[in-house]
Amino acid sequence: MQNCRIRKFAVAFLMGLFCSSFASGQEMINKALVIVNESIITQADLDQQMSIARLEFSASGRAPPSDSVLASQILEEMIVDNLLLDVAQRFGISTTSSQVNYALSVIAKQNQLSGAQFKALIEENGVRFENYRTDLRRQLTIRQLVNSRLGRTINISSQEIDDYLLQNPYEIDERDDKFELAQILISIPASATEETLLTLEKTANEIYESLMSGLSFDDAIKRYLPREGDRQNAFLGLRSRSQLPQIFIDALDSVEIGGVSEVFKSPRGWHILKLIDVQQAGVSMVLQRQVRHILLRQTDLLRKDQIRSRLERIRDRILAGEDFGSVARLQSEDPSSRALGGSLGWIDAGRLPAEFEQMLDALALNEVSPIFETGAGLHIAQVMGRREVDIGENLRRLEAEQILRGRKTDEALEQWSQSLREDAYVEYRTALLSE
Repeated sequence: MQNCRIRKFAVAFLMGLFCSSFASGQEMINKALVIVNESIITQADLDQQMSIARLEFSASGRAPPSDSVLASQILEEMIVDNLLLDVAQRFGISTTSSQVNYALSVIAKQNQLSGAQFKALIEENGVRFENYRTDLRRQLTIRQLVNSRLGRTINISSQEIDDYLLQNPYEIDERDDKFELAQILISIPASATEETLLTLEKTANEIYESLMSGLSFDDAIKRYLPREGDRQNAFLGLRSRSQLPQIFIDALDSVEIGGVSEVFKSPRGWHILKLIDVQQAGVSMVLQRQVRHILLRQTDLLRKDQIRSRLERIRDRILAGEDFGSVARLQSEDPSSRALGGSLGWIDAGRLPAEFEQMLDALALNEVSPIFETGAGLHIAQVMGRREVDIGENLRRLEAEQILRGRKTDEALEQWSQSLREDAYVEYRTALLSE
């Protein structure tokens, strides 16, 4: 079974709700099972991961192995995770609170939830939010470690991509159509009375009548969604047909671009959708940014605060009028972009590390970013342009490259994990209580 923290992070967050390695309030037998170098894995830790594994098997429709076999497999994965976190600590790789907050906001947005709604849903499933944050921080740290130590060693050739595409031909499927949507949702509060439900339904119908009378959808959002979080979550972005509930597909059946759906009800409340645009299958519009950066890598010779001070002086020179590209040619430690004045070219949104993407999202054109950190080191960056393009065939090649890179990374990680395991001090203190 694959490791939850490394490989399940991008999966629907509902599985992630159960990835906390801490007790959720229940009394557990907290007996030490294994000492891994200087850390301890307890029975409570193992029981949590056993629950996750059973959920994964249930969701996939597969029968799990016996409890004793499953416990042994999971315990080995937990040992390797602890070893990887030890390595991350030695290399000074960590995850900041802002990185955790950004990851949480992305997961919440993908599931059409505000931050408060996301937190409430986590706790409704029996996991303390702070425990969830802590475990997510561990996941992100391991991911940074894998990217920084293994990512640079993985190369995918054009021939490998050609071979993959030949063996896996692309077929256009209308289910891949993408809808750009906005919605007004009149939510049903917990323990709503019948009278409350009637009032909310009446409000939804009044909003629809106002829209039919000429009120713009944007103005309706401002008028009827008073909370800032609800207004932000009203814009759903691009969603493929397969990502939308069938009730949404049915509501959009006769709606033209720019039009709005009639009011419809789901378990969450009453919805009105606006169809902003439709992206046909086979057409792949993506946001690209023209980016340049200056990177200073972390070394054993200088402390991180010394490297940061040096980069602050470099940034001050650029803000004072020196050319970003000229400074990058002299100062940047990124060998692939230094000769190009730090230019990374036109980069598809989502290609860079999450902390890099977060910074680029916040920058105005030609603004020099504050200092930020990725697994590669400390950066400053500048966005010189933004555009939307149909990348079509390029996207299919990119997807193939990502699949092949993922396979090679998994193989390299497996070999590295085995090496760490062989060199580690591992002492089993007691037989598994699950046996």
